[in-house]
Amino acid sequence: MKILLKILIPAVILLWISGCQRDTTSSITGDNLPPAVPTNVKIYSAYDGEIEIVWHANVEPDLKGYNIYRSTDSTNFVLTDFSDQNYYLDDSLNYTTRYYYRITALDIENNESEPSSVVSAVPKNIYPPLTPRFLTINARNWIGDIYIYLTWDPGFETDIAGFKIYRSTVPGFSSDTTNFVGFSTNSNYPDTLNLSLLTPYYYKIKAVDKGNLISDPSSEVHDLILPIPEVISPIGNVRTNFVTFKFKALSIPATYKVSLQTNPYFGEFWSKEISTNTINDTISVDFDGNYIDYNVNYYWRVSTYTVNDSDPNSISQLYNFMLLPE
Repeated sequence: MKILLKILIPAVILLWISGCQRDTTSSITGDNLPPAVPTNVKIYSAYDGEIEIVWHANVEPDLKGYNIYRSTDSTNFVLTDFSDQNYYLDDSLNYTTRYYYRITALDIENNESEPSSVVSAVPKNIYPPLTPRFLTINARNWIGDIYIYLTWDPGFETDIAGFKIYRSTVPGFSSDTTNFVGFSTNSNYPDTLNLSLLTPYYYKIKAVDKGNLISDPSSEVHDLILPIPEVISPIGNVRTNFVTFKFKALSIPATYKVSLQTNPYFGEFWSKEISTNTINDTISVDFDGNYIDYNVNYYWRVSTYTVNDSDPNSISQLYNFMLLPE
């Protein structure tokens, strides 16, 4: 119901506005007269900490827009915002407070009309948040840091307090208190709680609004943290006419990326990715780039990836070598 209202309201407003506007061919400006008072001011919607106001559009050719005044006691109005359209959405409001509004029109010379009639509403907390979307996962074993990084779409609702994170080692789990691992006020979460290598972890999240209404759980995602590959060679000075990078495969099938760079910090100029079912054995990857200079320090590392990973899963340290002529 909530998402349907969010979609329908802008469309209905546009139809309502187009039926209320009048064309004008006047080009008179600088008349030093304030615009007409905005009319037919209405509360269009009020729920979940948001109030939407609409009114008939003024037709003055020198109209700049509208000042929005708000009060919580119907008397002491404060300028809250400006709108160049004849509707306004006020958000991040208290669920239980009654808010009063009046509108004035403003021209390009900042002449301001008298205020409109007053309207009011209480933006009660009615609907639970929408289900979080686009949950992604990346397990990470990044040189001393082991964690699982979750991200998701924060959505457009303005009364979200945060997101509950649920985890299990069993797929299709229930997102309840027994599987709760953390809470995030952002649209990401690094899970570091009691993680083990090569253990599949499954996650779901729920959105929570400021009134403690909770959404349905998100779709489920999973990943596992891979060990860091053991690099074999080249390390140190190498006398050879070609370079073959060697490292030990993990105990499960994986995708590996060998990267070569010109210094310890950046400058990657060659990489090669391979996916293999080889386990617990030596993997050899030949350099097939344009060239490697003699007597120059180069740096290389091996990264691993799983099916879910756009970022590396595990990353080895950098190892340097120098190619020497025979």
